[in-house]
Amino acid sequence: MRGGGLIAAAALLALVLMLVPGSGPARGETVTAGMSDTRVEIQSNFVGTELTLFGLIEPEPGAELAEAYDVAVVVRGPGADTVTRRRERVAGIWINRRAVSFADAPSYYAVLSNRPVAEIADAETLAAYQIGLGNIRLEADGADSPAQAEEFRRAMIERKADRGLYVTAERAVDMMAPALFATRIPLPAYIRTGAYSARILVFAEGSLVATQRETFWVAKSGFEERVSNWATRRPLLYGLGAVAIAIFAGWFAGVIFRRD
Repeated sequence: MRGGGLIAAAALLALVLMLVPGSGPARGETVTAGMSDTRVEIQSNFVGTELTLFGLIEPEPGAELAEAYDVAVVVRGPGADTVTRRRERVAGIWINRRAVSFADAPSYYAVLSNRPVAEIADAETLAAYQIGLGNIRLEADGADSPAQAEEFRRAMIERKADRGLYVTAERAVDMMAPALFATRIPLPAYIRTGAYSARILVFAEGSLVATQRETFWVAKSGFEERVSNWATRRPLLYGLGAVAIAIFAGWFAGVIFRRD
């Protein structure tokens, strides 16, 4: 009876493990990736740039590559609280009447893929890995209803998309070979400083088979870096210096344009 009980328990455990969905890749592929640069320096003449990300998909030892792979790259910038306001006309004057804030919204977000993501995986998988603008998890504060929260959410995403901060490029990943790929990450002039993550997700026949995460940094350099450090480490002196410069600029302009 004891031996039969152990066998029954083992069989039950195996059945449970088979029924519980796994959180990781379904197969044994791995992906090795690299970037053209891991540091972007911002100076006064910075107008944006592009980084190249490339990768290689490798099967587990003794296995063969799939006939075809799909690749999606999700890039996220530093999070920040973002406020979206709606202007309304009151007595002939446009004023802000409603504001909804989104906590820790990514300052930059891009999805780059070799084909439309809706063809790569099902909606549940895309939502789980936040692939696509509609799948970014955002917590709204200040909305009267879920419908209003969604309205402001769409408005915030559209505004960032117009500035090049939220990007969807469904044919931006070039599959140079069945297991070799490359893409370019566009970074606009308005990007924030901080750490950025680029998550590579590899799919085969709709199933996630490999993931990898790369990191790069955006930082100020030169005179901009010194000013930023001064403002952060010595805010009082920075404020007094800014006031002094403003007073001098006003006085100097008065001298130049003074009429005798």
